[in-house]
Amino acid sequence: MFLESIFLYNFRNYDEQKISFSRGKNLVLGDNGAGKSNLLEAVYVLSTSKSFRQAADSKLTRWGAEGYHVKGMFSSPRGRYAIDIVVQKDRKRLLINGTQEDRISNIIGYVYCVVFYFDDILLVTGPPRVKRAYLDLILSTVDPLYFDNLRRYLTVVKQKSCYLRDAVRVDRELLLSWNEQLVQSGGYIVDKRYGLVEFINNFLEGRVRDVYRTEPLFSLSYRTKVLNGEGRQSVDSIRKSFAEKLEGYRERETRFAQCLVGPHRDDLSFMDETHDVRYFGSIGEARLSAIFLKLAQAYFYTSEKGVVPILLMDDILLELDRRNMEMVIELLDKESQTFITTTERAKLSEILSYDTVFHIDSGKIE
Repeated sequence: MFLESIFLYNFRNYDEQKISFSRGKNLVLGDNGAGKSNLLEAVYVLSTSKSFRQAADSKLTRWGAEGYHVKGMFSSPRGRYAIDIVVQKDRKRLLINGTQEDRISNIIGYVYCVVFYFDDILLVTGPPRVKRAYLDLILSTVDPLYFDNLRRYLTVVKQKSCYLRDAVRVDRELLLSWNEQLVQSGGYIVDKRYGLVEFINNFLEGRVRDVYRTEPLFSLSYRTKVLNGEGRQSVDSIRKSFAEKLEGYRERETRFAQCLVGPHRDDLSFMDETHDVRYFGSIGEARLSAIFLKLAQAYFYTSEKGVVPILLMDDILLELDRRNMEMVIELLDKESQTFITTTERAKLSEILSYDTVFHIDSGKIE
């Protein structure tokens, strides 16, 4: 997959700019606050319609403007196409090849993109909801059925939670009905999450070990109360176990007025040989673990969809020591179009070759 060019209008600190890119490594240079991350953010918006920094559209709009327009011309195995994201006041529109789509979510599956940035460390050290959201993003991007099951599951969790909180007397039959829906959707979710975690661990044990020439540095553990044992099971076994757990938790859920068991409460842990990196690892280990997760995500997209995703690396390489920086660069798919931002060209030039260099100064790109 390859981004040929991008057009920015009133996006962040860009007034109006069009830029063409190399198919290989694009190095983006500039001082802090010049707009390097904003450029990567615009590319990511064309992939998901959302900011990787969780910014609202009003925050993405240039100061004083009423909206923004981002347009990208892409080339991929499915052809060449243009994607527009247009925000005007409170209205947001998606256009694919000039035709307006009725749902913004229709953007999913057109552009595969993986972003590496500072807050990725929360995938290792942060709360469980951040880690669940990360798995859900990856799986929803490649599997529409996962997206549908997740949406149904979260809707039922919300309905059931509101009922438990507000009901004077709990109707057991109504709870059973909701639980049956949770079991069906939740079983699919847990199964697919286990599959993704297995893929990531295979990546760590295979590709990463080959590059580092050592035993896997870390492994990923998926923790759920849905199952009695550990490890992946069949979907039917997951659903059976989930149904039993929901019945066992029925009185506690009624007492605490919460949905206490299910994939909405699961967690991920990155483990070294004996310890959870979240609690016992260094900042450097946590950073490296997060980068491995993102690299595995890129390989997962290629494995599942046959597409080499665009890589956006927002000033994270220089946080690594020299050896790990070299190893991470070696792990990058050689066919990936890559955007790398930095304030220090000299240090990267020692170990990284690139095809095109862009200089950004106050929202102007040369």
